[in-house]
Amino acid sequence: MGLATLSSDNTASLIGQLQNIAKKEDCVRTVIDQRIHLFLKCCLVFGVQRSLLDLPGGLTLIEAELAELGQKFVSLTRHNQQVFGPYYAEILKTLVSPAQALTTKVESL
Repeated sequence: MGLATLSSDNTASLIGQLQNIAKKEDCVRTVIDQRIHLFLKCCLVFGVQRSLLDLPGGLTLIEAELAELGQKFVSLTRHNQQVFGPYYAEILKTLVSPAQALTTKVESL
């Protein structure tokens, strides 16, 4: 590409950074992980196309992969809701008291 060769110090630093990102406790990995989770949550609420407009910083290089992942995630979640929704509803009815359910209905109006 016509660029200058990295110095041995810069090469060692880059290799170290790449090796560290494989560790679960790495701060860069943690931030990227949080941003991917935020993106997926936004996909469920706003849809994939709108979520791509407000893509969290640092994820633009993997935008195409995130779009595909977001589509599959939303599709799987909707399928899960359609198939298992009636079962979940029964479980939630036993967990939520009637007073809470009434309050929730009134607030949603």
